[in-house]
Amino acid sequence: MDREKEKTATLLIAEDSPTQLFLLANLLERNGFHIERAVDGEEALSCARKGKPDLILSDIFMPKMDGYELCYALKQDSALRSIPVILLTTMSASESIVKALNTGADYFIPKPYDERYLVSKIKSILATRNLNGTLDQKETMEVVVDGVRHMVTSNRQQILNLLLSTYDAVVQKNNELQATQKVLEETQTQLIETQRLAAIAEVVSTICHEINNPLTAIMVPLQSRLLHNPPEIYKKDFEGWMVMLKRISAVVQKLSGLKASQTTSAGGEFKMIDLSLDKNLSSGKEKDIGDT
Repeated sequence: MDREKEKTATLLIAEDSPTQLFLLANLLERNGFHIERAVDGEEALSCARKGKPDLILSDIFMPKMDGYELCYALKQDSALRSIPVILLTTMSASESIVKALNTGADYFIPKPYDERYLVSKIKSILATRNLNGTLDQKETMEVVVDGVRHMVTSNRQQILNLLLSTYDAVVQKNNELQATQKVLEETQTQLIETQRLAAIAEVVSTICHEINNPLTAIMVPLQSRLLHNPPEIYKKDFEGWMVMLKRISAVVQKLSGLKASQTTSAGGEFKMIDLSLDKNLSSGKEKDIGDT
């Protein structure tokens, strides 16, 4: 049991939003980490001094002591400066990156973060934390961010870690944007196709209505004539006309029920609509108008 505890890394989260704190802690606990919580920078610093965590994740905007101030205080404490610090923030301006460098932040991950990426990054940091060398040797150097030159005083390894993590986060966001763009394009294509099919269905419905009215006007009196035993010389013609009219009526009725949702497009082709006729109609057998 003691060995299992030794293998479990302790992470300290500094976050003033109860919702964000709960979600982040829950995520990391589900991935096997032991979590300590703090609602501002002062509490986080106190917690770190009481029990040195393996890694600290901090929001930037917090009451009493913000994320930058917390990071600076940690790096000024010889007992705590070796703890890797990840700043989680919605900020993306170059000034925030430079400020993070000057306060000694190790990593910079923008919100909203991808959960799998964040967990993977934490595991990677913990696996390599003993390979970064000493953090005591600081120097001032010139860093160019977004085309602007800044003077930064920090440890070389910290600068490298933070800039690489920033670049890594940008790549991650770019991949997410590309995936979102692809989904949007597919959705737009589907929407256009749906609108096209709906327009076709509406036109078909209108045409069917225009055909059905005069068709009924012809069929009703013709049916009446047949019921009143017309002269034999006309009866055969009447029956033939009625069969043809009923065939037309059957097709019109099927088309009238056409909905856009009943058609699918594959490679620009419509799904086939079954317009096959009743066997009695196709064989020429007569049925009354009201028959089904």
